[in-house]
Amino acid sequence: MSAIARTPLILLALAGTAALAGCKPAAEPAPAATPAQQATATAAQPAAHVSRTARLQAFLVKRYGAEASLSQGWQGSWTQDGASRATDWQVCAEQPVVSGDSWQQLLAVCGALSEGGHADPGTVDFYVLRPSGEGFEVVAELTGGTYGSSGRPGTVQVIRAGSDFYGFRSESGWFGQGHSLETQTLILPGPKGLVDAGSLRSHIDNGAAYDCDDAEFAEDCRTRVFNIDFSYRFDDSDRSARIWPLLIEETGSECGGKPVRREHRFSLDAQTWTYSFPESLQREGCR
Repeated sequence: MSAIARTPLILLALAGTAALAGCKPAAEPAPAATPAQQATATAAQPAAHVSRTARLQAFLVKRYGAEASLSQGWQGSWTQDGASRATDWQVCAEQPVVSGDSWQQLLAVCGALSEGGHADPGTVDFYVLRPSGEGFEVVAELTGGTYGSSGRPGTVQVIRAGSDFYGFRSESGWFGQGHSLETQTLILPGPKGLVDAGSLRSHIDNGAAYDCDDAEFAEDCRTRVFNIDFSYRFDDSDRSARIWPLLIEETGSECGGKPVRREHRFSLDAQTWTYSFPESLQREGCR
């Protein structure tokens, strides 16, 4: 057979092959996943990361309302002795800390009365939080306490009092008639939650009550003037100790210009979970 005669046969063979390919049944669609399979696939996906800032903001809104903000103050109210008073709130201290194999978030929210008198205190809410899901849950809290004067609560800082033992130090003051009385309070986690572990002075003086520039009365005047600081620190010489001893250094000048330098050492009482501060560290004037 000639080449010309064979050409139609080749074309017919190719056409047949194409026809067979076109008749091949299409693949069946994969069956839809069952609800159980969908749930398993969702669980296997990594959870979206939620930042610490977002967790804090969500906690504030849940506790203090939609206006609460981590970055700026907001207006709200505070109920004291059954009466609700307009209050300006703000976050006054916050810090993440290591606790064992995990971490916790310490948070303090300060409230100042919008219209507070000289004798009115402010308030501070203290929290220890831990991450849970996409937010925080409360490990311990101490809320509604009164601090400061003139409706102002003072200042708050996070402190480290042991190897992985953290709490708060609140400082507030009263000023009047030429006297300054500043007080520091330690808020620490106890077996049943946050506790007020004790208060003592951080500073006292009456320098504005007397004018000792008159040479005739200067000597007598100075016998009544005092100016004393009570600084704190924790003895961390044993870094691994669960709770470090508290040291209070008393420095300045007593009445009569007598210089003062004393150091006091305290251990946290395991029964009462407080420090036994003597009256001398809570005084308003000379010893």
